[in-house]
Amino acid sequence: MKVLRFAQEIDHSAQSFYEEMAWRSDNPGVGRIFQMLAEDESVLLNRHQSLARRGDSFDAEALDRGVNVFEQLRRREDQLVVPDDVSAYRLALEAERDVVQQYRSAAQAEPNPEVRRLLNKLAKDEQRHVEELEGLYDFANAPNHYLAWGEFSNLGDYHNFGRDIA
Repeated sequence: MKVLRFAQEIDHSAQSFYEEMAWRSDNPGVGRIFQMLAEDESVLLNRHQSLARRGDSFDAEALDRGVNVFEQLRRREDQLVVPDDVSAYRLALEAERDVVQQYRSAAQAEPNPEVRRLLNKLAKDEQRHVEELEGLYDFANAPNHYLAWGEFSNLGDYHNFGRDIA
């Protein structure tokens, strides 16, 4: 399969999936998150289309076996429950990490160095996107996890700690 055509299909599927999830969401904050994710995918799609206009003559056999993660999610869309922002970011992170892994696996299996370089470039672009999502996820999830949470949540279990009981 042509490398950039595969990238465009992934980006288009991701954009459509995120737009559909934004439309389906009852929570306006979650809907806005999915809308922003769709806009991010639109930027990636435009970048990959401009690369393809220069010429997409590279085939990668590993991508023939590639799976469109977002089409799989679309098939399960009715089962997907995204009640809050943390769940939205978690869903997006899992899907985007799968995309990065596909590009990296295809690059490792590719014997042609030019195609390998292109696949690694696509993986790097997607990895940057994943890192941005991880930052947003960490920010959204911060109230659930902080240093004192594990330290002080079970102090009642240690009511005799430090006392001489004998």
